[in-house]
Amino acid sequence: MIRSLHVRNLAVIQELELEFGPGLNVLTGETGAGKSVLLEAVRLISGGRVGSGSVRSGADEASAEAILEGAPLATAQARGLAEPADSELLVARTLPADGSRRARVHVQGSLATVSLLGELVGTAVEVASQSETQHLLRPDVQAEMLDRFGGAGPSREAVEARYREWRELGGEIAERSARSAERVRREDQLRHEIEQIEALDPAPGEIDELEAEHRRLAHSDRLAHATRQAYDAIDGDAGIRDRLGQARTALAQSVSLDPDLGPLLEGLERAALEVEEAAVSLARYGADLEADPGRLAAVESRLSDLGRLRSRYGDSVHEILQHREVARQELEQLAGGEERIAELEARRASIADALEADGLRLSELRRKAAAGLEQAVMREFGALDLDGARFEVRLEALSPPREPSTGPEPFCGPQGRERARFQLGANAGEGSRKLREAASGGELSRLYLSLRNALRDAGPGGILIFDEVDAGIGGQTARRVGERLRELATRYQVLCVTHLPQIAALAETHHRVAKRRRAGRTETWVECLGAEARVQEIARMAAGGRVTEAARAHARELLESR
Repeated sequence: MIRSLHVRNLAVIQELELEFGPGLNVLTGETGAGKSVLLEAVRLISGGRVGSGSVRSGADEASAEAILEGAPLATAQARGLAEPADSELLVARTLPADGSRRARVHVQGSLATVSLLGELVGTAVEVASQSETQHLLRPDVQAEMLDRFGGAGPSREAVEARYREWRELGGEIAERSARSAERVRREDQLRHEIEQIEALDPAPGEIDELEAEHRRLAHSDRLAHATRQAYDAIDGDAGIRDRLGQARTALAQSVSLDPDLGPLLEGLERAALEVEEAAVSLARYGADLEADPGRLAAVESRLSDLGRLRSRYGDSVHEILQHREVARQELEQLAGGEERIAELEARRASIADALEADGLRLSELRRKAAAGLEQAVMREFGALDLDGARFEVRLEALSPPREPSTGPEPFCGPQGRERARFQLGANAGEGSRKLREAASGGELSRLYLSLRNALRDAGPGGILIFDEVDAGIGGQTARRVGERLRELATRYQVLCVTHLPQIAALAETHHRVAKRRRAGRTETWVECLGAEARVQEIARMAAGGRVTEAARAHARELLESR
């Protein structure tokens, strides 16, 4: 429910705040006082479409804030937008006068989107007005109401899911069939790529090793010369080894004279060992470094082959091998294309049979619900000045029925095997026709009220807004319409814009909407009425503007007979 609504700079509203209560809330006032603007504010906080032209003249932006309880709060908590301990949900939306700027939305103090606002609040708010009830003319809305009444929602969702799966499989089969020749070419290409890589069977690190070996083989003469020079410098005449030996001998003879020379002698001995090891390694390296033209050619050929793989499949052996694995996986997916198509067709045929069975169950639920909904709505007609009117629910088959075994094409669409259509015979003795042809605006509003009452216990509750649902009625009929609204208010929070005192008297919360001039400008203001103020307002409504003691007495009588 909406607990409070704060509006700024929206049309003729400069700033006002309303406190709503549970049950039936009414808004009354003279024609043109601005009651419809308040509905515009509700659309604003519900994520509805509101144009920048609704911003009050001279203001930079309009805004609406609301504190909500119930379903919007529970949805926000389930999505982590509100804390589990929160007892209320604060939503706000700002509408800039400059259409080039985007609206700002906040949920529980955090930035959000208009679509999120629609999910949280818009799904809990339903507006019935001369224009809004036009959606009742849509076949999908009529089918949804019928299914809700009959508890067929889960069955319809199952049909929708099964039909979606059936369609997706059909698309996959068509795509696979159309790409059959392309698939064969792709399989050949993948096999060729895999065979090329497997024929060479590159090993991780192989390219680096081959390139190093190639450098050694290609420059063996230069490396041999450098090795001999280094060896001669170590082990030749007056080489490093002899000179280190001389230095060790000289120090060894002097250590006894000065022990501090001991560490220096040890250092020379270590150096001699390292020079010895270097000489051995150089000798071994020189012995192994023999020119091998055959090996050089083999290395160059191997590098050339690997280079072709690198140019096609990756810069490194790792990338080449990774390409091979990806090619293998794709080949496995493509392999057995005809067999896969056959599997998909068999699966699709099985789903078509299951869809047919689901559709039959949904049809049976709808047939039972149609009869019950007709009776429930007709019971409401007598109280809503629709005596003699007849309401019918027709189920129109989508196509001639046939057995599901005759092929994979099911006789069932995403909404079932039939289309639900509401029909109304507005006057006694007349045949029923489609709502678009038979119902006036006022009749459509009252039919909507009848349907809402019939569906009162079939939904999770929420917020219902009725804008002049009482058009064209009066007297006892008005009283009965008010009673129906009050019955709805046991399940929903109901906000009702009305001009009838009989309806206003039944409300738990009564707001009066009026216009006034302040600082040379007209603005709308709203007052929540206490007991005496309600008497005065209902008397005004009953007397047509001129309030008399008789009108006040009548107003008190209406209030006392609630």
